[in-house]
Amino acid sequence: MMRKPAPLRRGDVVGVIAPAAAVDETFVRAGVQVLEAAGFRVRLGTAVLKKAGYLAGTDRERVADIHDMFRDPEVTAIIAARGGYGSGRLLSQLDLSLIRHHPKIVVGHSDITFLLNDFVQRAELVTFHGPMVNGLPQRPAATDFLCRLLGNGRQGWSEAAPVVIRPGTAEGLLVGGCLSIVVAMLGTPYAIETRGRLLFLEDVNEKPFRIDRMLMQLRYAGVFDDVAGVIFGEMDGCVAPGNPPVSVREVIDAAFASAPYPVAFGLPSGHGAGTLTLPLGVRARLADERLTLLEPSLAEQC
Repeated sequence: MMRKPAPLRRGDVVGVIAPAAAVDETFVRAGVQVLEAAGFRVRLGTAVLKKAGYLAGTDRERVADIHDMFRDPEVTAIIAARGGYGSGRLLSQLDLSLIRHHPKIVVGHSDITFLLNDFVQRAELVTFHGPMVNGLPQRPAATDFLCRLLGNGRQGWSEAAPVVIRPGTAEGLLVGGCLSIVVAMLGTPYAIETRGRLLFLEDVNEKPFRIDRMLMQLRYAGVFDDVAGVIFGEMDGCVAPGNPPVSVREVIDAAFASAPYPVAFGLPSGHGAGTLTLPLGVRARLADERLTLLEPSLAEQC
């Protein structure tokens, strides 16, 4: 059974970690101000502003921040400062027993896809594919949606993607995130289990031929063989000039032309202007273009 974290209330402590790339202090401070204006207290991890080459501190320091936030009884939610690169380096060092026994809200996207799905899969913890601290000042609508979702779990949450690639209806546990990270997990002990699940995929600034290559790799690896359904994000900036030009939509159309399950495109979550925070590890239904949560993403409070 999946573990669901407690809702986030005004006055609660939000922990900020940087499990991947080094961050710019100016952007972090600006994001912290947004969280504080929303009524939360903020606690920075000790490694957030450190640098070890292109990483936010050493692997040991970044893992310690994750563990410290889960141990801290005052911290209700943990939000990544940014993505970039580096979260995947931490998977073998995580204390899953600690995480499993102290369920908390965890939010991020991009490179944080490593952690979100590992927590779903190995710690059986519901996680949240949503905006990160660096981007909060530029994305007020996404920030508002995040706070409302984390406050009540949005039971009955239902949103539509603008394009149906393959019609149909399917139900399953919602997993996934950044396409390039999902591909990077293939062939490792941390590869995402997709059998009978709804797979969400999004990415940014990848040329259509690279999207094609990644989708083919997933297909050859059997990822799409028994999936319940697939839903794509906005794929922001995934364009390239050509003669004639080929769009990422055309690539996806071709890749799933004979899929026996529903496939939708354009759900606004992740990179780009997307406003939606997606709970991962909860049951959902994809009916043509509409994605509906079938259960609350947070624990019920007495």
